[in-house]
Amino acid sequence: MSTYRGTFEHDSFLGWLNLFKIRRLQILYNVGERPPYPVIISKPTVGDVLRNLNKADFGLFATVAFLGFFAARKATLGLTTTEYIRQRGFSIAWNSIMMAGALFACMNSNNRLTGFVDNGLQWRRKEQRLTKYDFTSEFEEGTIWKFFRLR
Repeated sequence: MSTYRGTFEHDSFLGWLNLFKIRRLQILYNVGERPPYPVIISKPTVGDVLRNLNKADFGLFATVAFLGFFAARKATLGLTTTEYIRQRGFSIAWNSIMMAGALFACMNSNNRLTGFVDNGLQWRRKEQRLTKYDFTSEFEEGTIWKFFRLR
């Protein structure tokens, strides 16, 4: 278990269960606010995401594939056509579920790189807002663009 109550280590087989604690879609981040964990790479590439996969992502994929086997089996039992069609339907369903599991694992890896999931790092300062400096206002005051300013 992690130092936080009710969470798992970010690099454990059950670390993917921390995804249920993400509230990113429920919270709007304003300009200057940062994600809950330090950002490792702000715009990761596909290669960065694949190199960052760990045990938690494998656990997520393995759980989805395991449960998907039974879901695909249950879904294709009702096919009353030939045995070949039933086997082909099971194969397509299970492969689709495993691809979804791989997608979830890559999303978890991406969220870890961008700081929305526990990545083992902590912010040095606890404030949520960053100090932003305005370097353009003084320049705009000396141009015609000061009349078109929206602020």
